[in-house]
Amino acid sequence: MRSIKLLDCTLRDGGYINNWRFGEQTIRHILKRLSISNIDIIECGFLTDIEYDVDCSLISDTQDINPFLEKKNENSLYVAMIAIGEKEIHPDKLSPAKDSKIKGIRLTFHADEKKKAFEYAKILMKKGYIVFMQPVGSANYSDDNLLSLVKEINTLKPYAFYIVDTLGTMFQDHIVHTISLINKNLDPNIALGYHSHNNLQLAFSNAQEMIRCPINRDIIIDCSVYGMGRGAGNLCTELITNYINNTFGNKYNVFPLLEIVDEFLIPIYSNTSWGYSVGYYLASTMHCHPNYATHLLAKQSVPVRTIGTMLDQIPEEKRNIFDKEYIENIYLNYQKHDVDDKEEIEKLRNELSNKEILIIAPGRNIITYKKKIQEFIDKNKPYIITTNFLPDYPVDLAFIGNDRRYHLLKDKLKNKNVIFTSNITNKPDNARVVNYSDLINSSVNVSDNTGLMLLKLLVKASVKKVTLAGFDGFRKNSVWNYYDENLIGSTDSEALGQKNKSMNIQINKRNKDMEISFLTPTKYKLN
Repeated sequence: MRSIKLLDCTLRDGGYINNWRFGEQTIRHILKRLSISNIDIIECGFLTDIEYDVDCSLISDTQDINPFLEKKNENSLYVAMIAIGEKEIHPDKLSPAKDSKIKGIRLTFHADEKKKAFEYAKILMKKGYIVFMQPVGSANYSDDNLLSLVKEINTLKPYAFYIVDTLGTMFQDHIVHTISLINKNLDPNIALGYHSHNNLQLAFSNAQEMIRCPINRDIIIDCSVYGMGRGAGNLCTELITNYINNTFGNKYNVFPLLEIVDEFLIPIYSNTSWGYSVGYYLASTMHCHPNYATHLLAKQSVPVRTIGTMLDQIPEEKRNIFDKEYIENIYLNYQKHDVDDKEEIEKLRNELSNKEILIIAPGRNIITYKKKIQEFIDKNKPYIITTNFLPDYPVDLAFIGNDRRYHLLKDKLKNKNVIFTSNITNKPDNARVVNYSDLINSSVNVSDNTGLMLLKLLVKASVKKVTLAGFDGFRKNSVWNYYDENLIGSTDSEALGQKNKSMNIQINKRNKDMEISFLTPTKYKLN
């Protein structure tokens, strides 16, 4: 008789959110509560070649987890994952299964890593581990290729074989077809697993579809508490346990899962969120790695329709594995619209000659320190330049370098003195335009930040001194990053932290060309 088993991967897949640094006590409590909840299979983390840190769910040997499982649930199977190509550890270095409380190893591999995966599997099985074989991107396999792989799996005879919806692209008809195809050809003693990603919000419905399928074999469904996982996240453990309880009778204790959410995951989520977003939707519909969309969205400089156009330019062979340099080149090529701006820069040079310059950016501190800014304006009568917005101050020049922001305030710019970078679309016919590609800088994650481009333009216009207001820097809580919440873009705290570092480097580069001072508080420090 078949059984339905749930595998919780919070400590492994969820670790992409916080770099696996859950902390020793949190790891201990999560494992305990998953056990109390009667989860069938509990994944303890990644097996990697990185030196073991007790505060991380990256382990270098299966024995590392033994101290956390002193009172383990004998009804739960404890496993870990080796992701081939992702800092994986060679199975020869692992202790035998008899010496570890981890008894199962999950092997995930791309199509070109199949040979290594089968070699690893044989070594692990000799060491006494049960093995799960998980091909990345099952949706990308043709029926013939999938059947060929199943034939080899039957020869290997692992514990389980998986459907892995890496990009979250599988609709109901696709998942049912794939399940049927595998089920008819897979050895009946091998369990069939399903690992989903929630890019299109289909993880829960597809899991139910798998449970309903008339297959007479054990099935395993992956999930994580609160859906914690890279990008759009995973199937929520608390949802699927409740569904199984309501459909087949109480098997799981859901409340300890909710305690995990309340006590441990909400604080992580408040710093770095996961779950559905337009970016992950686009990545899924374009059948490409979600990091491509995330990279473009984090720039906050192009509209969604343009991001879709850029993703469409990624060749098939590069879609499944994120190539940061490749997508950055697509982005820069799209943005590059060369113009001859010599006359415009000379005009700007004359316009700014012998003037005190105040640049106002849309940081939240322009509200907090409004009185201080007004006092500076009253005293110094500066020439005021703004970046991608119009504040409640008299503005002498608006500098627009962000296509998305331009289209939000297009109507307000009529009859204003405006300079555009050449990447902006649908500019007025008589617009003042400077060359975009000459103003970008070397830090990829802020390469075309409008404030930085303006500083570079002012250097070209021979400006020797500027005062900055509203250059706050990015806080972890993105609500506090802009004077107007409609301007909020990225909420990834790690990405925002990297932006701060890159911004600081570039501001200090410009500080060598002209004297920079800050009127309002900032995270940036001048050397």
